Amino acid sequence: MNAPARFFIVASLGLLLSACAGRPTLQVGPAAPAKTVGNVQGNISRWGGAGKVTLAGLPGQALAQADVASSGLFILPLPDAVTVQPALRPAADALSAVGCTGRVTSSDDAARNFAFINLQPQRSEAKPVFAARLQRTSFTRAVLTGRVYLYADRPTRLSGQVDCGQIMQEFAGVAIGVPISVNVNAQSGWNALELRVDVQGSLTGVSATGEVGAVADAPQVWRTAQEIIDQASQL
Repeated sequence: MNAPARFFIVASLGLLLSACAGRPTLQVGPAAPAKTVGNVQGNISRWGGAGKVTLAGLPGQALAQADVASSGLFILPLPDAVTVQPALRPAADALSAVGCTGRVTSSDDAARNFAFINLQPQRSEAKPVFAARLQRTSFTRAVLTGRVYLYADRPTRLSGQVDCGQIMQEFAGVAIGVPISVNVNAQSGWNALELRVDVQGSLTGVSATGEVGAVADAPQVWRTAQEIIDQASQL
């Protein structure tokens, strides 16, 4: 199971038994320029022992790798333009690599991008990790936020909407649409973004909407999908 899918599984598990209804609407304002970054800094939760963490590109390809201290701390230098080039895809498909379907509008049709949402620890039986957290805002609602890193080979504005409902249906068995609004002014290089999903439960199921936008990057705690599920059950 891939990491993007787990985002939606986690939220649905925590809310499927909640009562009441109403689909939330997220308002998207003017896009601020995304913040460019040169590395990913973080702490892998419940790590223990030394190891490595890898950013995967095409199947069998490692775009970047870094050592992980016994405490779980790591600094992963993001790949340069030459290294990431084989993994680039048309800007309209910028978010397909993180598990969403549909095409966004790019201000530059020639722009190419690559996005990722998870990292792969390199040690025995290690599971993918991602920088995400789940916060319950009421008895029936929760907000899930997660870091997304997007490489752009030139400045471009990405806008529109993608649908992550296919992920929810395939991996969680919940047949609903999950519209995600995209509003990003990407700069040339690596951009720090945030995926925000507002999830609401009812007796009849789960509804969700979300957005992707620029964020000021900072060191994050990277958790496995099971840890996020555990987090949801404790709320």
